[in-house]
Amino acid sequence: MIAFWLIIAAMLLGALACVVTPLLLTFAHERGQAHAALAGLMIALIPASALTLYMRIGDPAALAIQTAPPAVSGEHADAPASMEAAVSRLAARLRDSPDDAPGWAMLARSYVVLDRPGDAAEAYRRAVALNPRDAELLADYADALASANGGGLNDAALKVIGAALALDAQEPKALALAASAAFDRRDYASAIQFWERLSKVPDLAPQIAEQAQKNIDETRALAAKGSAASIVASNVAPKAASIEVRVHLSAALEKRVRPTDTLFVYALADDGSRMPLAVQRLSASQLPATVRLDDSMAMTPNRRLSDFSHISIDARVSASGQARPAAGDFTGSSGLVSSKDAGVIDVTISDVVR
Repeated sequence: MIAFWLIIAAMLLGALACVVTPLLLTFAHERGQAHAALAGLMIALIPASALTLYMRIGDPAALAIQTAPPAVSGEHADAPASMEAAVSRLAARLRDSPDDAPGWAMLARSYVVLDRPGDAAEAYRRAVALNPRDAELLADYADALASANGGGLNDAALKVIGAALALDAQEPKALALAASAAFDRRDYASAIQFWERLSKVPDLAPQIAEQAQKNIDETRALAAKGSAASIVASNVAPKAASIEVRVHLSAALEKRVRPTDTLFVYALADDGSRMPLAVQRLSASQLPATVRLDDSMAMTPNRRLSDFSHISIDARVSASGQARPAAGDFTGSSGLVSSKDAGVIDVTISDVVR
């Protein structure tokens, strides 16, 4: 049994090193210097949390629409298949030993690496039920709930974060998630407080403390800018952008899409960046689908729908549900449209990724 866990752990670390790190470095490059600190913070936390902040920095769709890195060759070429097999064996073992809390936690982190957020959340739920007083485990569970919710920290995730901090007020992942949630709702004062607490956690890696301080400085600047803008605008708030999108499948592809496939719908700016301004993740069974993209879904506060006069709306169906586009995926795009008075935008998925 011990040898089995060692094999699973080794495969997880190998998969993270070969697959996740290049993606995160690409992600940091795409978002620029202003948010490289966030990506760096995420990378620094990976060994302990197995991507615990993944969805709070970028929804899988945010990575899905970037250029895929070169295929890994040589000894790691069959790592995904090996990983899938190992995880399947672990899941089978847990069916016979359902009271194994560390096993459920390992399975959950494995599902995170395989980009299976719903399965990860369920595995974490089982682990937490068996070990409800583990603050780090609760923080991981909260992040998995957010991942399964398309990247949003919903009420269920926020309750779990609160439970983690009630057990350990210095739990770093829970503090980072709480700061992110506050930042998302534009509660900059609370976000700063959580990041300050994170930066003061004992024995915190210096680079994480430094990056947390950069987040604090940026948030203070945004708060000050917002206050000044409010005064200049004389209490006239700018209208937040919100776009309704109707997504259809072409008749030629209708019979080729399975209900279990994943649908990504996202907005891109006209500046050439592949980082989405807003993202929704759905099931292909919901097609034809009507979704709404708005400023609340922004990956970063200085890149919102309302910051760009022209955008494009893209949609992609993935049979594998993986973050990165793959040959055989189905895609469609609206082309450039106005973000100010676009009305309802129709996107027809009719192309195949080669």
